Amino acid sequence: MNDAVIPELELLAFSFLSGIICFFGYDLLLVLRIFFRRSLILEKLEDILYWLAASIFVFSVIYKKNSGVIRGYSIAGMLAGMILYRAVVKGRLTQAAQRRSDRIRKWFRNKTEPIRKKRMELQNKRKQVKIKKEEQKKNRKQKKREEREKRKKKG
Repeated sequence: MNDAVIPELELLAFSFLSGIICFFGYDLLLVLRIFFRRSLILEKLEDILYWLAASIFVFSVIYKKNSGVIRGYSIAGMLAGMILYRAVVKGRLTQAAQRRSDRIRKWFRNKTEPIRKKRMELQNKRKQVKIKKEEQKKNRKQKKREEREKRKKKG
């Protein structure tokens, strides 16, 4: 094979792999979102930061392998890697994580049920104590008013 073609094929192979790595990394981000839910704004911010990091990664691959010269076939290789990854994986990673997260949540819920029950009991007791304190305070005020009224009548 011609020596000039070998670096071009290496660039194509690295571009293909970088496309796969980019989408695999994004799937990992989606898996993290399944386990740690965030607000929509934070998700969008994560997306922006992820794709910024992915573009820096892709640029570094192109820069190291081809001295920063962007070739059409390197971009085509990245797209082919991304398309192949999506065709093969098709969300299996996130679906498996969703099933696992459901199991983990159920297990965690079962293990923490006694703690949650005790917490609810304590909250209810605290409310009852608060209500009793308010009633006592109200009764004291009422007694003070009655005493003042008795003094006014005597005085």
